[in-house]
Amino acid sequence: MRRLKIYLIAFIAFGSFALYSQEKLDLQNAISIGLENNYGIRLVRQDAAVAANNNTIGNAGFLPRLSASGSQSYSVTNSNQEYLSGITSDRSGAKADALNAGLQLNWMLFDGMRMFRRYDQLGQLEERSELQLLLTVENTISDIHAAYFTLAQLNHQKKVLEETLIVDNERLQLSFHKLETGAGSRLELLQAQVDMNADSAMYISLIDQIERTRINLNQLMGRDPQIFFTVEDSITVDASLLAETLQQQMLERNTMLEISRKDEQLAQLALREIKGRQLPEVGFNFGYNFINQQSESGFLIQNRSSGITYGLNASMNLFNGFNTRREQQNLQIQIQSSRIRLESLINELNASLYTNFGSFSSKLRLISMERQNLLSAKENLDIAKERYNLGDLSGIEFREAQRNYLYAEARLLNVLLDAKILEASLLQLAGKLVIE
Repeated sequence: MRRLKIYLIAFIAFGSFALYSQEKLDLQNAISIGLENNYGIRLVRQDAAVAANNNTIGNAGFLPRLSASGSQSYSVTNSNQEYLSGITSDRSGAKADALNAGLQLNWMLFDGMRMFRRYDQLGQLEERSELQLLLTVENTISDIHAAYFTLAQLNHQKKVLEETLIVDNERLQLSFHKLETGAGSRLELLQAQVDMNADSAMYISLIDQIERTRINLNQLMGRDPQIFFTVEDSITVDASLLAETLQQQMLERNTMLEISRKDEQLAQLALREIKGRQLPEVGFNFGYNFINQQSESGFLIQNRSSGITYGLNASMNLFNGFNTRREQQNLQIQIQSSRIRLESLINELNASLYTNFGSFSSKLRLISMERQNLLSAKENLDIAKERYNLGDLSGIEFREAQRNYLYAEARLLNVLLDAKILEASLLQLAGKLVIE
């Protein structure tokens, strides 16, 4: 029996060996690490940086374009020329070279206000990319919330099972002592052994769940999966949330709604940009050219010239097969579609909010009920333990009291976890999950 006790101590130590000299990780630190290291956030942050780089007046078309060109050519020719005057010219291996260089500046002065529309579009695209980054951040925080409190719940269950295993061991030793003194039966001893084995198997399974959840949380934080840490084992639920307040905040701050509204604004700007094609375009051009030619044959030995050219140009699209009108009609349809999608999203989010809030309210009531049940189950277990030690209660009856306590504890922890996940979901819907 001493071996059984040593086995139990080693068994529990196996599940708790990593608790010492570990990082103590609270939820805010987990979120901070995740926001810094999460690979999904880092990738979307790169996309946002590209959108910010694209938002320039040069990309919108406000600035002129300046280009330079140059060429140097050489030739060697043989020529035989006879003129009407009777003069002849015969050259062999005559060399010639030509140098051409120039600068050309083109500047669109007016393009039907389209450059302004493009600049507005670039700004809206940058804001949309920031909203997409915010949505990714919110989803990551929500995942970290779920993983963190799942780990907290499992660790709490682990403590309860460790206490249960200690009671199982005491019951097993008592059954063995009774059998040796003739006051008990082998059936009772075997039943105590079976129950302890069942709880031990549950404990091993729980350790595996804890390990997988810990690895998952490390992955969400963008860390080495093998890093060990401990978390807070308490789960506190905010019972002050109000559906009406959350619904109002959702309409004002929900990130998915903001992205949908941004898509409609981009469609509006695209329509205004196409309407600008019906207006004339006016541009300015300026050029400088330098030419230097030398030749050993022909009329001119050397020709050198330089000068500037400048002017205005204007154009206007009078007819292009009704394509501009077709594109405008398509964009108007797209705008209507964006509005329908926005209305559909609002309806969907409202349904999600009230569904989740209804479940959240039910969980709050269940938490109160399950806490009372747990107190009753604990008191019942303490009484059953005393009666069992006095021999006034059978092993099966004691096991039933023990099982009721385990189930009551598990139900409370599950309800707390469900309520905490629903709380995070409601805060995300209301645009309050990310703290500015």
